[in-house]
This record gives sequence, C-alpha cells and structure tokens, in this order.
Amino acid sequence: MNRQSIVSFIGKFILIINLLGLIILSVFVVLIYQKFTKQEKLVTTTEGTKENDTCGPDCKAYIDSAILNISQKDKGLPTTSPASTTKPTFLPTAKPKTFISYIPIAGPATTTSTTWEDVSGTDFNLDLNTNYGPNAKTSWEAFIKVAHNNGQAFARLIDVTHGIVVNGSEISLIDNSNLTQVSSGPLSFWSGNNQYRVQLKSLNSFEVTFGSGRVKITY
Repeated sequence: MNRQSIVSFIGKFILIINLLGLIILSVFVVLIYQKFTKQEKLVTTTEGTKENDTCGPDCKAYIDSAILNISQKDKGLPTTSPASTTKPTFLPTAKPKTFISYIPIAGPATTTSTTWEDVSGTDFNLDLNTNYGPNAKTSWEAFIKVAHNNGQAFARLIDVTHGIVVNGSEISLIDNSNLTQVSSGPLSFWSGNNQYRVQLKSLNSFEVTFGSGRVKITY
C-alpha cells in the first residue's frame, strides 16, 4: 500500500467518526428535548388540575352525601334526610291517691229529753293530724228517727277532752219514724288525741232514736 492510499484511508476513517459523533450528539439532544417537553406538560397539567379544583369542604360533603344516597337507593336502603324536630308531649300529672277511712259508732240508743243527753257506749278517740295527716277532711253520718212521724230528732258530737261541741257536727231529722241516714258537713276536730261522744235530744219529747253512725275521714 502506498502512502497516498494510507492518507486516503485515514481521512475516510476520521470522516466516519465525525459523522457518528454528530449522529450520537443529535440523538442525545433529541432525548433531552423530549424529556424537558414531557416535564413541562406534566407541570402544566398539574397546575391546570389545581386551578380547576375549586370544590371546598362543603362542596365535597354535598357530593359525598349525593353519592351515598344514590348508593342506598340502588341497594333499596332508605336515604338520609335531616332529622325532623318533634314537639314535646306533656303528659298530665298523676293526681295523688285518695283514701277513705271510717270510725264506727255503735247504737242503738233512745231519749225523750229536750236537752242534749250523752249517749252511752258511743265514745271513741281520734288523733286526726297524727294518724291521717294535716290535710285530712272529716264528716260524720248517723241513722236517726223520731216516733209517730211527729217532731224532730237531733244528734251531734262533743269533744269530751275539751268539753266543747265539735264544730259542724249537728244533724237533725223531721217527722220521720224510719231510721234514716243523715250526713253532716265538714267537721273541725281539735289537734291531739281526744275523746269524742254522741249526744241526742228531741224537739217535743217524742222518743228519738240513734241507730248507729260513723265518722268519715278522707286523706
């Protein structure tokens, strides 16, 4: 091989190397350009998404509720709705129970006296406040009659302990020879454990009869 051939070969070799270098450099530049282009698109897309994401907490809560309702409808479940306010119901206050007790008064007894006369065997004791409370109410009733359907029979209670008539206790029956129940109005008993007795009298000396009686206590 002569000198001229060698020089020609080396020149061609250098030319080939330069061409390969240019090709490699071009490929490298293209790759770098594509890489930066993709990153720029990604950043642009992300920023666009952020700019469009204007749904706040209330918006998201509404969307979640709508999705839940749609899901429940599909499953046949009741949808959620705001709780309804109900008016309070006022029940009537229960009244306290009322009790009634009786104190029996035995008979019979008769008199023709036109003045008050004690009826023996009719005594009884009563401590109203202690046994039945301060709100207890009392009355009494008796079966009395007057002979020959003529005249008037009277009966009452006396407080033997204090020597006074029980206020409101006087009752009477006119022109009736059959034992008839007669009731008094409210009575007023003094406080304490006191002894009480029935008294009886006739208007015109015709015989009057006390059949029996009882004190009614409501508490």
